Amino acid sequence: MIEQKKIGFIGGGQMGEAIFSGVLASGLVKPDQVAVTDVSAARLDALREKYGVFTAVNDDANSGARAVIERSDIVVFAIKPQYARPMLTAVSGAFSPGQLVISIMGGITLGFLEEFFPKNPVLRVMPNTPMLVRRGIAGIAAGAHASEADSALGVELFNLVGMSYLLPENLIDPLTSVSGCSPAFAYLFIEAMADGGVEKGLPRDMAIRLAAQALAGSAEMVLQTGKHPAELKDSVCSPAGSTIVGVHALERGAFRNTVMNAVTESCDKMIEVGKKA
Repeated sequence: MIEQKKIGFIGGGQMGEAIFSGVLASGLVKPDQVAVTDVSAARLDALREKYGVFTAVNDDANSGARAVIERSDIVVFAIKPQYARPMLTAVSGAFSPGQLVISIMGGITLGFLEEFFPKNPVLRVMPNTPMLVRRGIAGIAAGAHASEADSALGVELFNLVGMSYLLPENLIDPLTSVSGCSPAFAYLFIEAMADGGVEKGLPRDMAIRLAAQALAGSAEMVLQTGKHPAELKDSVCSPAGSTIVGVHALERGAFRNTVMNAVTESCDKMIEVGKKA
């Protein structure tokens, strides 16, 4: 079904690119089915050259956004949440009732979106940047006028770039902190592990690859085995071995507490951002 749809992106930043580049890489959606608008002409030139998509510069009259809306069955709002109100105020009248509205604007609620789209199906989605390599995660909450078919279309779209979950809207912000913000936490962990390896003599490039592959492989073990992470951790920790000593060092540094704080405080910030829209 998604292969029959034209998809427009209002906002051509990193997150928007992560989604449409992954969708294009799937082969089901062709470049002429994707349209992108942004305020930066240079950015759009680069996207058009790289992916072959339709682009339109957005000006003070929002002509680019209107051009994208006019040619799209699905419109994805991929702009910063602080710009949500002025953008939606300016362009919501350009939508026809049948167009599917998808927002990936952090913290922006379905209630807020439906003030501008009282007759359109609306999906609130929180993706993450690993969609660039089609290993992403998306949480999807459906609005009041979104049918099962609309939700299924959203799931189909985001499954092209990873996996997606339909869930109640009250779980979108917690999901954001666990899967949307956490790539940055994971990169920090990889960097720290690589730094430790470098201190002990490993070449920098090798240390980074070793750390990244170890993290990727460990994640795949959780996904494929279905075992609790604690069980998998215990299986690596031999009595009086080097791994349990390293785990002890992490616990001494309040590793788990720090990670939990990062997740919960990121969630609180996302809720705060939504309230300011």
